[in-house]
Amino acid sequence: MPNTTRTGAAILLDVLNDLGVEILFGHTGGAVIPIHVEINKRLRAGTPVPQFILCRQEGGAGHAAEGYARASGRVGVALATSGPGATNLITPIADAYKDSLPTLFITGQVPSRAIGTDAFQEVDMVGLTRPISKHNYLVKDVADLEWVVREAHALTLHGRPGPVVVDICKDVQLATLERPNNVPRLRHREAVSFDSVRAEAILAALMQAKRPVIKAGGGIIHANAALALQQFAERFDVPVTTTFNALGALPFELAHNLGMPGMHGTIPANYALRDADFLLTLGGRFDDRVAVRGFADGKCIAHIDIDPSEIDKTISTDLNLVARLDEFLAYALASGQRARHAEWMTQIAAWRERMIPPYGQSEYIKPQAVIELISELTGGMATVVTGVGQHQMWSAQYYRFRRPRQWISSGGLGTMGFGLPAAVGAWYGDPSQSVVLIDGDGSFQMNIQELGTVVANRIPLKMFVLNNSFLGMVRQWEDMMDGGHHYETCLARTMECAQDCMNLDQECRRQIPNLTGLKYVYPRLKTVRLRDPATLREDIAAVLADSGPVLVDVWIDKAENVIPMIRPGHSLEQMIES
Repeated sequence: MPNTTRTGAAILLDVLNDLGVEILFGHTGGAVIPIHVEINKRLRAGTPVPQFILCRQEGGAGHAAEGYARASGRVGVALATSGPGATNLITPIADAYKDSLPTLFITGQVPSRAIGTDAFQEVDMVGLTRPISKHNYLVKDVADLEWVVREAHALTLHGRPGPVVVDICKDVQLATLERPNNVPRLRHREAVSFDSVRAEAILAALMQAKRPVIKAGGGIIHANAALALQQFAERFDVPVTTTFNALGALPFELAHNLGMPGMHGTIPANYALRDADFLLTLGGRFDDRVAVRGFADGKCIAHIDIDPSEIDKTISTDLNLVARLDEFLAYALASGQRARHAEWMTQIAAWRERMIPPYGQSEYIKPQAVIELISELTGGMATVVTGVGQHQMWSAQYYRFRRPRQWISSGGLGTMGFGLPAAVGAWYGDPSQSVVLIDGDGSFQMNIQELGTVVANRIPLKMFVLNNSFLGMVRQWEDMMDGGHHYETCLARTMECAQDCMNLDQECRRQIPNLTGLKYVYPRLKTVRLRDPATLREDIAAVLADSGPVLVDVWIDKAENVIPMIRPGHSLEQMIES
């Protein structure tokens, strides 16, 4: 790659091409105009350039990059201008950091000479993103640009994946490189060598245990180790809970699969964790919604993770190993060792009979039935994207996942509004799979503008909004723990309503907005409203068979709660089952 007569904008695009970046999600603005001009020049000339997807807001672009990274396993890239464009990326950056997603966020910055002068749309992105990114850079010299972008891209995938921010001054984008690139800085942490002694100690404890359980985290997905995990579970005859971020790592029907543990986890997962004498965590944090009060009592705790900072961070371990999960699982499978836990697996099989929580029937559509039908009609193979709320937990409970990278949802940060833009990114990440968005009416509205991105790019998303006219999860907590005071959780509330209204009225269905009316706002968007439980199967089948984008307004039972549930501050023994 020549080092002369190229602008910074040209260097950036050359490097992204060389790194194999195919998609840029973003929005334009003054501090990134040179990059967009260079993109346009290359399109006119017919030379290679990443495809730019114009999202309707920078936060949507950031979540789209996350969805792309989750679905594809490749680096998701978002581009935004300085000031408010850059700050709109803060939530996606934090979201990617919490869920360890390989994402690269490129932002424009005011000219280098203006930094520190409180210039128009100047904001300190390095300072703002330092605690929520793996690393960040401010590029003030065009000779630094190439090595910074290459290193940033590598860092997103190196070790524990995560977001990296590159803030590029506008004059750097315009400047011509007329001298050699600056020498890259060498500062990567040395890789930790695999410790076979520690690995053997963990395997020995696993084989000696009477009631072992694996808690598999999102690191299994990032390490592309799902198949190895299944082989390991079968070889050592040990049941596996797959955390929120690991859903799909094991097929639903596998006898060793316990499903998701935690606050709204399955009965077999939580009962197994309650009674286990040995717990092996693979590539996951001890999240406070899983590691509830008394979680580690009476257990031998082992933890394997690529990130040494996670070891003993919240739960003290008896055995631990810093290693890549694929390397550990390969070592264990090659060792020739195996185990049997027949009595324990008999109990697990009995608990697995209760893996799918029962729910009643009524004259209103049950949200659980919607998700079960979507699961059945897609063969459990669709890429499932959600926002955050009750619908998210129902999706985790009732969709029968069968492959890794099919579950796209905001875990650690719990970002409402994540679903729609992430579904856009997930489709670009793997267009070979059908993409189904399951959202709530509250979460959907937080990034509803990305319907423009969907219709402009003819993205065939099937979008099911479970509409109960409430911020449902907050309403559930208010009913269960706060005396039913529904203050500003009712999305049908207007100024005409009594301000102290606490009613859960199934007939009160003011539509703000009327989702079916969005077909008049977004051309080529088909909208459907479902209200009749009797025709639910054929209605959902018709939507899934449509070739274009479809928005489905599903009027669900407003009183439905997410069960099971472990209330905050309670233990596994205190799980509410019905």
